[in-house]
Amino acid sequence: MTLKTSQPSYSTALYRLRLGLSASSALGQSLGHQATFVINALRWMPRAVRRYPAETARLVRDVTWGNGSLVTGGGTVGVVLLLSAFAGVTLGIEGLSALRLLGMSPLTGIVSAFGSTRELAPLIAAIAFAAQAGCRFTAQLGAMRVSEEIDALEVQAVPPIPYLVSTRLFAAIVAIIPLYCVGLGLCYLSSRAVYLLQGGGVSVGTFDHYFTMFLSPMDVVFSVVKALVFVVIATLLQCYYGFYASGGPQGVGVAAGRAIRASIVVVVIVNTLLTMAMWGTDPGVRISG
Repeated sequence: MTLKTSQPSYSTALYRLRLGLSASSALGQSLGHQATFVINALRWMPRAVRRYPAETARLVRDVTWGNGSLVTGGGTVGVVLLLSAFAGVTLGIEGLSALRLLGMSPLTGIVSAFGSTRELAPLIAAIAFAAQAGCRFTAQLGAMRVSEEIDALEVQAVPPIPYLVSTRLFAAIVAIIPLYCVGLGLCYLSSRAVYLLQGGGVSVGTFDHYFTMFLSPMDVVFSVVKALVFVVIATLLQCYYGFYASGGPQGVGVAAGRAIRASIVVVVIVNTLLTMAMWGTDPGVRISG
């Protein structure tokens, strides 16, 4: 008995090749479209701030405080500070528990100095911003798109990307820098509070000693840079999805979901790349030897 292996016909192989080329072409066009949007938003930002100062100031207040009600009002202040505090508590509890098993609980200050500064605090700030202010950007621009308000701006000779996107990007940058610095300090203090309460009678001065010994000023600078880069990425992505939303209110909801997913994925990937670029694989910690 002979076995026959079915081979794809020439037409089937050609069809699959065309599908692959079509998908590659669509991906290339999408990336090119996004790159053009990002370049225009960045290029227009200085001019947009000078041309629309009142709108920029309003957006800074909106990004920071929302409607005045912390956490639920749309501002990022309450969310960033709350998440930073609990992130510091979690880091302090886990770091203290792990080091206590090794008889090295006084070194918890090193965990706070490195973990909060280099990784935890920037990611917490980026996720909080993307979930709060970023989603508002997507919803606002998406609603304007489906209600044809963006088209109306173009008819009135008002460039929509500078007026709607560049101003929001500048507002996000202005808001996140001081807010992140306060959140980072709160993360440090909450970790210290955990050690003060759960340190097992060891003086909190030991925590402070190792914390200040291993906290480098350049680490703090790099940490602020990481948070700033993450917020810029999240703002551009979420404004892009909102700016080109379609399909009515349902389409705006779909765009918001895609925007938050894309922002988190890209931020985590960029975080890995920035960590390798700034610190490499050597943490610089020398406890003994």
